Amino acid sequence: MKNSLILITLLLSLIAAGQTETAVAQAELRQSRIGFIDFYSYAGLDVDKVRAALPIHKGETFPTLVALYATRPKIEETVRRVTGRPATEVAIVSPGEDVWLIYIGLTGNSMKSFPYNPAPKGATRLPATALHIYRQVDAAFLTAMQRGASGEDDSKGYMLSSDDAVLRAKQLTMHEYAAQHEDEIRAVLRSSADNEQRQIAAELLGYANQSKQQIADLVWASHDPDEGVRNNATRALGVLARSNPKVGARIRAAGFIEMLNSGKWADRNKASGLLLELSQWRAPRLLAALRAQALQSLLEMARWHSLGHASAARVLLGWIAGIEETRLQKLAGDNDQVDVIIKAVQRKQ
Repeated sequence: MKNSLILITLLLSLIAAGQTETAVAQAELRQSRIGFIDFYSYAGLDVDKVRAALPIHKGETFPTLVALYATRPKIEETVRRVTGRPATEVAIVSPGEDVWLIYIGLTGNSMKSFPYNPAPKGATRLPATALHIYRQVDAAFLTAMQRGASGEDDSKGYMLSSDDAVLRAKQLTMHEYAAQHEDEIRAVLRSSADNEQRQIAAELLGYANQSKQQIADLVWASHDPDEGVRNNATRALGVLARSNPKVGARIRAAGFIEMLNSGKWADRNKASGLLLELSQWRAPRLLAALRAQALQSLLEMARWHSLGHASAARVLLGWIAGIEETRLQKLAGDNDQVDVIIKAVQRKQ
């Protein structure tokens, strides 16, 4: 889901784009409460020691979102001091309303890099109309998230809001535009040297008409050197896979298993969601690859407190362990039952 995006980045991008009145007002007038603080890529490191030393705590309230964002340098400093290694990332994300979740990536043994595409060097740019449509959708999305309207309809192969009429209408406008301008969108995604231009192109392409070329370009973009491009492309592939199993069957899983070990939270979050769709039939070869290449990362993600972010890893682990489906769904939705899934996986080793 798009609400797994780093929404602070979205807010700052709206400010930079000149949509300052709404964005700044939302940031300055709303308190921000920390729901949970979770970690990843920490194998071999003492997470409890890092947590105890942090300058922020679960339940702490900040007067503004900007004030919360300002704690990132202090968190990074604490991680380096305690572990002797830099944090891979301090991600600030929101499930909606005024609650924010902090995900801290550590440089442990479960962090592994994966290959990126060469950085594009072209001067191709999207027209002003495309940028305007994109900004309108993101502004409407931010407003919907802040009031808790996070329902999602993926049935058409692109994300539509199921509980915010304004956002849904703007997303339909994005689909209409993307369907008529696919060639120029692809050109920007493949060749533009501007990261933001490629980010926008990846989101727009996810709203284009379904085709083999669309999937091929999104898979390519899922290994873009820019995190935001990878996020948008992988999320779009996840929506496509959810909408139609035949479409999902065209997406190769190997590159996304690599992403589960990334030092970036969005890579792990989006890859786990996509792999959940690609593993629906519990294919033995795919589950064996997940166990062999990303088991520790899945175990770390399964322990996250947010069900929306942890459930994919929990279900994937349950499939690896061979847990019966009805029982697995109950276990995956209960934070107090995560160890049942983990122990079942460990018994299978």
